[in-house]
Amino acid sequence: MLHSFDILCKILFMFTTLVGHTKCNPPLNTEESVTQLGYPLEKYKLQTLDKFTLGLERIPYGKHGDRTIGKPILLMHGLFLSSFVFSNTNKSLSYSLSEAGYDVWLFNARGTGLSRTYSIYSKAGTAPRMNKMSWDFSFHEMGVYDFPAVVDFVLNKTGRAKLDVVGYSLGATIALVGLSEKPSYNSKIDKLVLMAPTTRMISYGFPVSAFYRGSLLFKYTMKEQSFFPAAQDPDAAHRYLRWLCTYRILYPFCLLYIDTAQGSRLNYKRDMVISTITDFPQPVSKKMLFHWVQLMSSKRFCKYDYGTNGNMQYYNMKSPPDYNLSKVTTPVYILHSKNDHLSAIKDVNWLRSKLPNVKDVYFINSIKFGHLSFVMHDNIDRLVNNKIKNALSTNAFN
Repeated sequence: MLHSFDILCKILFMFTTLVGHTKCNPPLNTEESVTQLGYPLEKYKLQTLDKFTLGLERIPYGKHGDRTIGKPILLMHGLFLSSFVFSNTNKSLSYSLSEAGYDVWLFNARGTGLSRTYSIYSKAGTAPRMNKMSWDFSFHEMGVYDFPAVVDFVLNKTGRAKLDVVGYSLGATIALVGLSEKPSYNSKIDKLVLMAPTTRMISYGFPVSAFYRGSLLFKYTMKEQSFFPAAQDPDAAHRYLRWLCTYRILYPFCLLYIDTAQGSRLNYKRDMVISTITDFPQPVSKKMLFHWVQLMSSKRFCKYDYGTNGNMQYYNMKSPPDYNLSKVTTPVYILHSKNDHLSAIKDVNWLRSKLPNVKDVYFINSIKFGHLSFVMHDNIDRLVNNKIKNALSTNAFN
């Protein structure tokens, strides 16, 4: 039975064939992007304590210099994204850090990027099976299982005692959940950079507000689905969407798609928009989206609500407990922006007040800078990459 996203992709394929686009390139992924730009790449597979398979990409050193492997740093992507968001252009953060001497590790949460590839394909050339893996998880499981598993794996592989972490959007959420629920891991993180962090959702704007208002309808339509968007072959879906966006007459709709996703209209370059759509949106579990709705309705940063009976079983209390952010003792550096409607100023300031060891905050308000700008802006090197490298090396964004 075809899913709605698969049907859309087939329609797009027929359309592009009709207008004469008969030859298409395969969609880029992290591996292809890294190797095409001339950087070394290693791939690793590991398993979490709850038996989920994760995939990691690694850029051990830059393409310039003496190939010395430096301090490890873990980059953690946002919602509906994968590690590709840190490596899709030559200005991406992974390359900037690599050339600065870091050993860059790229995280893929369960169900996304290389982790999804390892989980749904039996072997090369076979059809994907999205139901081959369980989708019964939210960002809580990613924080409690994925984050510690990856941190331990990187430290064991490199022989280091500590690593740095950059968490973008959902990646910041995962890191905060992991460090609050497993406080012993604070001793394994040297510095934690939170980029457009999402925790308590009280001051959100569009499109989050629209999603929240339509959450009852969304829950109804998702009754028979375990993940969203519902596509049995996400890789083919991304390929078809990318084809569509290469047509100048249709490109404005692709830009509108990106603008709608972040809730603000910005003039991103065409190549960057097409590159982002190559990998966006990654499948997200229904439970994950329901958890976000719960945060919006409760105005708290708390664990998943299983209902009164379920909460008594899981937490021995009628309502889900808050995450104890006072346990995040790692030195924290926060980047956020004025025009970010997903990581709003009021919510970031609340997060800042709850964390006991915030060292510096960098607020972008001089230009229009949205949620996706942190990984898509043309001046990302100056506005983001250099600031992060400063924080890591000098303990301040400067």
